[in-house]
Amino acid sequence: MKKRLYLPVILTTILAATGCKKYVDKGLPDQFDDNTFWRSEDNVRSYNWGFYELFPGYGNNATFGDFYFTSFSDDQASPAFARFTQNIPAGTGGTKWDFSYVRKANVLLERVDQVPMADEAKNHWKGVARFFRALTYFNIVKDYGDAPWIGKSMDITNTDLIYKPRDPRTLVMDSVLSDLNFAVANLREKDIPNTINRSVALALKSRVCLYEGTWRKYHVKVALPEADKFLKAAKEASEALMTGTFKLSPDYVTQYNSLDLANNQEIILYKKYLPGYLTHSVIGYLTSSTQESGLSKSAIDAYLCTDGLPVKLSPLYKGDDTIINTRANRDKRLLLSIDTVLCYNTKLVEGRSSSTGYRPTKFLQPLVSNVLAPYNDTDAPLFWLAEVLLNYAEAAAELSAMGQYAFVQADLDKSVNLLRARVGMPALQVLGDQAAVNGTAYTDPARDPQVPSLIWEIRRERRVELMLDGFRFHDLMRWAKGDYLNTSNKDIWRGAKVRPNPDIITDAEGYLLPYKPAAASRTFADPKNYLQPIPSGQIALYPSGKMSQNPGWE
Repeated sequence: MKKRLYLPVILTTILAATGCKKYVDKGLPDQFDDNTFWRSEDNVRSYNWGFYELFPGYGNNATFGDFYFTSFSDDQASPAFARFTQNIPAGTGGTKWDFSYVRKANVLLERVDQVPMADEAKNHWKGVARFFRALTYFNIVKDYGDAPWIGKSMDITNTDLIYKPRDPRTLVMDSVLSDLNFAVANLREKDIPNTINRSVALALKSRVCLYEGTWRKYHVKVALPEADKFLKAAKEASEALMTGTFKLSPDYVTQYNSLDLANNQEIILYKKYLPGYLTHSVIGYLTSSTQESGLSKSAIDAYLCTDGLPVKLSPLYKGDDTIINTRANRDKRLLLSIDTVLCYNTKLVEGRSSSTGYRPTKFLQPLVSNVLAPYNDTDAPLFWLAEVLLNYAEAAAELSAMGQYAFVQADLDKSVNLLRARVGMPALQVLGDQAAVNGTAYTDPARDPQVPSLIWEIRRERRVELMLDGFRFHDLMRWAKGDYLNTSNKDIWRGAKVRPNPDIITDAEGYLLPYKPAAASRTFADPKNYLQPIPSGQIALYPSGKMSQNPGWE
């Protein structure tokens, strides 16, 4: 039996269906007697609950989640300088190279026809299984690219699958799209509230297909085909939700600081937190003496002025000599996302400090039952309409740039301009292929010259609307913009402008530096840093040469 301990992680839960009394007694949803379990829809539903652990949300109790804690980007500076992955890990712990939920989904797909229930119910649960298989593979592909596609559950004798080499990214993501299409076609419109349904599948399809379409378009060195197929799928899935029953909330921060998201019309799926049952630590980290991961000057400068113009063009911009000036005449989303005062070492505010002086605030809720970590109980959005609107606008603009779609003003008016209207910002316009406001085309002096004007402004909307939500790093990866994370991009290493003193570090212009410049050096390696290395222990388990390593990590 010793051999089992060293099999690839595809078999992490290989014995889940063999029946073991000590696990059944504990009531774990994925441990059962396979001969007697598949007898009712209720049993199928109980098996399904374990899949929801795939949604980090705000984290579980003391663990970190997607929001705020995903600080490795050009938007935040964590208190400790963060580097790209330096070494190949030996094991899979803490990595996404984990196929246990793939097996769990495959088991459900293979057993559901045994259950005495209507075909509609069987197809719904097959849709659930394929939704979560798609989600798992999407998470794997984002980090690793090529991966072995496993379309059936395995036992110890299936060595051809256990030691299957990595399939090409194109095959895996085409399979993911097939899973999502099946889920959209077969999931119920409504099941138990706040569970996987057709709308959630459309939201995941919107997210996944935008990611894959832009990855294939911009990673030209790899020359992946059919970027337009995925972008069209993202646009269509987004539009299906945009024409449905979901509506934007009147308040931008409601999605992030609510004690109960059950009746929020913008929310497609959320993670429920309850005192004494499941809580998180986001508010605790933003109210304690632990130094916060503050917003960078780059992030702050991304917010437009209230006339709809960038800070380098707007006559309303008052500079950043003080926090009052920084916040003056700015997009309301900035005002709701950072504090009215600066806090940093030597200038603590109620014991709090931020690495950049800018304190994040949009997650704060004074009515939480306990502000201490890990006892916070605000709900976390998982899929919501704002992201879908941004996905639509970006997919449509990318298709237009490829000559696959004629982008018009109506595309902006039913997407990003709804988000702008919510915070009182002027509408974004398109004149020819240029971004415009109030009838006048403009080009942001800070624009990356490789990015067209309109796409630059749509990316800006995504950045500020989803600030601190955990999307930014992977957005940069899919756009092939890893170099934005280099230390040569000085504004991602600068914070607020402050009065120098001997106990803090500032640059020559008076901007707060979170790290000593000599100790903070980072250069993105292309293509190496676009993907994570396969754990060496996994490669060692395969026959020589059968499991490949990612480029730059060989």
